[in-house]
Amino acid sequence: MMSKMLYHYTSSFGLSGILNAGYIAVFNNALENNSGVVWLTSSSEPENHGLKYYDDMPAEFDKTTIRLSVPHKPTFENWDAWSVKKGMNKALKQILIETAGAEETYQTWYISENEIPLSDVIKIENIKTGETIDIEKAKKSLPLAHDLPEPKIADTDRYILNQPSNIQVLLLEVRQAIREALPDAVEKISWQMPTFWKRRNLIHFAAQKNHLGIYPGAAAIEYFAPKLTGYKTSKGAVQFPYKSFGKEQLKLISEIAAWCGMENTDNG
Repeated sequence: MMSKMLYHYTSSFGLSGILNAGYIAVFNNALENNSGVVWLTSSSEPENHGLKYYDDMPAEFDKTTIRLSVPHKPTFENWDAWSVKKGMNKALKQILIETAGAEETYQTWYISENEIPLSDVIKIENIKTGETIDIEKAKKSLPLAHDLPEPKIADTDRYILNQPSNIQVLLLEVRQAIREALPDAVEKISWQMPTFWKRRNLIHFAAQKNHLGIYPGAAAIEYFAPKLTGYKTSKGAVQFPYKSFGKEQLKLISEIAAWCGMENTDNG
């Protein structure tokens, strides 16, 4: 049964932009063609939709704060079916779902390929306070988008967010796998790449045009050579093509990262 009401979640910063523009804008959709969509859901709760990158996100940028209610239109499509129609890579689609923690909620997702005018929004609520926001009053009281400070995000987050949407979800998955393998390492940017460091650089990763680059150093490449015969390698790097990236490659990257951590302990 088709939902009669859909919801778009955003932050107070995002709402300010919507009110000033007069519409909900389209953004990249995690497909390789990077066309824009508005994300919607039939779920009246914001959890498990990948709306927060981390728990201590500043309140004004927390996209679980504001809920906009929009009546369902025939032009709105269920994301699951739409992504199949558009030819979204199945592996990347699964990574996006898992990264968002949305295994039980992704089927509630909808998209609009067109911006949604503010006149179509019938209700705006602050979920945290329970307040219903009057649009005209909010226009006058909310700060302009350019008056709000830039969100303070870690360098690695910024690196990932600067990549195409379909690559972002893959990088988030790789980052999490390495983080679990190296729980005591510090994340930073080194040699313009996301890096895990503990007394020295342990492992880097980077998004290249057609592949994910993993840079664990020459000793690791030599040690794992039997498992890397199907990949292009150099003295200290291995290339994982995007088109064949999956759980097998993620597991191997985790093993390489863990080995780098043990070597650092042994040599420390």
